[in-house]
Amino acid sequence: MDSPKRFRRASKLFLILVAAVFSVNAVIHAAQPLPCPSAPAAGSVLALAQTIDIALCNNPRTRQSWIAAKVSATQAELARVPYRPQVTGNAGLDRSETRNVSNPGGATDLSAVLTLSYLLLDFGGREAGLRQAQEALTAANWTHSATVQTVILGAVTAYYQLAGASEALQSARAAEQSSMQNLEVARARLKAGTATRADVLQAQTANSQDRLNRVQSEGDLANAQGVLASALGVPVDLDLKVVASRDFGAGEVAEQNVPSLLAMAKQQRPDLAAAQAQIRAARENVRIQESAGRPVLSLSGSLGATQSAPGSDPRTGAVGLSLSVPLYTGKRTAYQKLLAEQQLEAQIAATDRLGQDAALEVWRAYQDLRTQRQSVMSAEDLASSAQESYNVALGRYKSGVGTVTDLLNAQATLANANQQDIQARYRWNLAKSSLARALGILDRSMFDTANTR
Repeated sequence: MDSPKRFRRASKLFLILVAAVFSVNAVIHAAQPLPCPSAPAAGSVLALAQTIDIALCNNPRTRQSWIAAKVSATQAELARVPYRPQVTGNAGLDRSETRNVSNPGGATDLSAVLTLSYLLLDFGGREAGLRQAQEALTAANWTHSATVQTVILGAVTAYYQLAGASEALQSARAAEQSSMQNLEVARARLKAGTATRADVLQAQTANSQDRLNRVQSEGDLANAQGVLASALGVPVDLDLKVVASRDFGAGEVAEQNVPSLLAMAKQQRPDLAAAQAQIRAARENVRIQESAGRPVLSLSGSLGATQSAPGSDPRTGAVGLSLSVPLYTGKRTAYQKLLAEQQLEAQIAATDRLGQDAALEVWRAYQDLRTQRQSVMSAEDLASSAQESYNVALGRYKSGVGTVTDLLNAQATLANANQQDIQARYRWNLAKSSLARALGILDRSMFDTANTR
């Protein structure tokens, strides 16, 4: 068989092998995201679960962490490249002219070269690089989960803050109406000659104070609306309202003892899982730097063809092995390994600190939950007794038996008790959310059973 036929057959076989190598690459189909709820309009009344859904879709923090996870996934795919051969094609066209000689003329040369390189052995470098990228992807996924929980907690906090501010404004308005009623009673008694001018002035002062409290409550409500709008990723001046959600599940975690809660946090918290993955990635980086000082064995091959007009038509082909041995790098390899080891130590220390911070967060959240649970019951009793005390004081003052001081004190006590009852109920729900976040179990499904009132 002549050379051109052998060359064409070898070229065809070579291209078939190259095509076979590239055909084994897996096709990755990204999961289609779930449809997001539409952004709320001005005056929208939001339920708690709806608020969380909107926040998860619109909050920039979730988008940022999701993009970071996708970047890590791409980097993990890039880490697979050293396992695949690299094929390069080069082509050239040259035209030369010769003049002022006995045989002037020109020649056209067309050349094409196909080269193949494939890493056979690097003593663990590419394996460590792949594992490092995979651990980095695991850490990014856990970090995204932690970000989702943070966004959920922020949305829940803003939701209950607005709900509490709404009820606080209603309570302030009720207190203002009560103080106005007291002022009218004092004026009626003054007109009847059974009260003094001082009684009217005291009642008027109390009414002015309640009016000031109502104005401040309106400002607190506006601020709470802006905080919720920001958590939802919508304009802060958007008028939003919420359905007052009295309670939701997960209160049973308060019945467990602290050691079991700490063990749960150690297993469930996504930030701790991300930190452990980062430690494993740092260990793989040490192995990468260790392999940098070891030999590298590679396979190489090439096919070439040249077409000259006029002239010959040569064909070339080569295959071989190459061994690269680093002999002296100016201690660069040693310092890179030392740097990787120090980075590993720093990551371990950061993970230990994160574990301590997580344990303290669980402890504080647990104690706050127990405190707020007792506060709810105490605040309800306080509001109930304060209401009865005010009713009695008002009846006594109307009948001419009680003093205006007793009436105003009872009314102030009632207003304060109502405010404490509102705050205690919403702090109770926030304490449950905070403990769930500290344990790493905060999930949107926890709020599907929230009771409206």
